[in-house]
Amino acid sequence: MLDGQVTYQLKILTTAILSVVMLRKELSRLQWVSLFLLFFGVAAVNVQANAKPPPVSVVKEAIQGAAQLVTQPPKSTVDQRPIVGLLAVVTACCLSGFAGVYFEKILKSTPQSVFVRNIQLGVVGMVLGLGAVYITDGKKVMEHGFFFGYDFAVWSVIMIHAFGGIVVAVVIKYADNILKGFAAAAAIILSCVASMYIFDFELSLLFNIGATLVIIATYMYSRFVPKPASSSKPEPSPLVANSSYKKTTLQEPQSTLEKVV
Repeated sequence: MLDGQVTYQLKILTTAILSVVMLRKELSRLQWVSLFLLFFGVAAVNVQANAKPPPVSVVKEAIQGAAQLVTQPPKSTVDQRPIVGLLAVVTACCLSGFAGVYFEKILKSTPQSVFVRNIQLGVVGMVLGLGAVYITDGKKVMEHGFFFGYDFAVWSVIMIHAFGGIVVAVVIKYADNILKGFAAAAAIILSCVASMYIFDFELSLLFNIGATLVIIATYMYSRFVPKPASSSKPEPSPLVANSSYKKTTLQEPQSTLEKVV
C-alpha cells in the first residue's frame, strides 16, 4: 500500500513529459531537476504521513495476547504480484497525467469559459455518481431518501470540494498542470503540519527532508524559466534603402552632363 502511494507520485513526471509532448511546453534543465526533487520530496512526505507508530493501547493488547497468538495456526498470506502492481501504478500515473494535460488543452484552445466546462464535466460526473449510488446503496436510498444524514458538516465538505474543483480549473486555465502538482505537494505538507495540532502528529527527519526538497523544487521551477529564443538578424529599414536609392539616382544625371561638357 505504501509503495503504491509513493510510486504514484510519478504522475508529476508523467504530467511534465506529456505537457512537453502534447502542449509543446519548454522546460529548462534546472526545471527538470526541480521536478525530480519534487518527486522525491513528496514521496518522503507520504512515507512520513503513512508511517505512524501504533497507539500504546494496541501495543499493550498485542503483548497481552502474544501467548494466544503463538498457539494459533498461522494465517495464510496474500499472494502479491509486485510487477503487476507496479505496472498498474505506472498506468494510473500515465492516465492521470494524460487526463490533466488534455483537460488543459481543451480549456486553453476553446472559447468556452471555465464555469461552462465545469458544468459540462459536472453533469457527466453526476450521472456516473448516481449510477454508483444506485449500485452500492440503492436499497438504503429507497428506504431513507437520498439526502438522509446530510448535516452541516457534510454540506460543508461538499461546498469545499466544489470550490476546490473551480480553483483547480482556474489554475489549469491560467497556469498549467505542473504548477498544480506543486500546489498539491504544498497542500500535503500543510495538511501534515495541521495534523500536528489536531491529531498530535509527530514530525520526523524524513518529513523535514521532504518538505525542504519541495520548497527548493518550487523555487527552482519558478526561478529558472527558459528564456525565449533569440530573434534573427534585424533587416535593414526601408527608409535607409530608399534614401540610398535616391542618392544614386541623383548622382547619375550629374555624371552624364560632365561627360558631354
